[in-house]
Amino acid sequence: MNTGIRVVILISAIVLVVVAVSLSGQILPHSDEQETMNQQNLSDPAHPSPSFILTVTPATAHARPGDPVDCEVLIVPQNGFNESVRLQLKVDAGAAFRGTYDAGVMNPPYPRTYEYRVVVPSQAPAPLTVHGTLRAVGGGHSEEVDLVLYIES
Repeated sequence: MNTGIRVVILISAIVLVVVAVSLSGQILPHSDEQETMNQQNLSDPAHPSPSFILTVTPATAHARPGDPVDCEVLIVPQNGFNESVRLQLKVDAGAAFRGTYDAGVMNPPYPRTYEYRVVVPSQAPAPLTVHGTLRAVGGGHSEEVDLVLYIES
């Protein structure tokens, strides 16, 4: 597959989580060997640790090349959570493309909603199903949201 097609597929996949572009200003490859992304504090249920809830709306989107897609990413604190949250996006478009990206950092105060609009590139291949997982890690807590973008012709 030539580099131009891979770039178009990558741009299309980013529509899954528009926050990746808006928060960090760029998409950077992310190392899979980041131990902190795999660690989560276990706590006593009587004294819950500070944590957060991650929500992405919509989690499933349908768009045609050239169409806009509006998304919201919401962080809601639990038990006094007030730490920065690092985002990581894993994208899987089957044989067309796969990758893991640093999607930036969200900072308090919380709750906070980030709203984004991105246009699916007009050169995006269609039909194509792009699966993604947005992972948020902060203060020893992690959350994941599964996402799907259907690029239709």
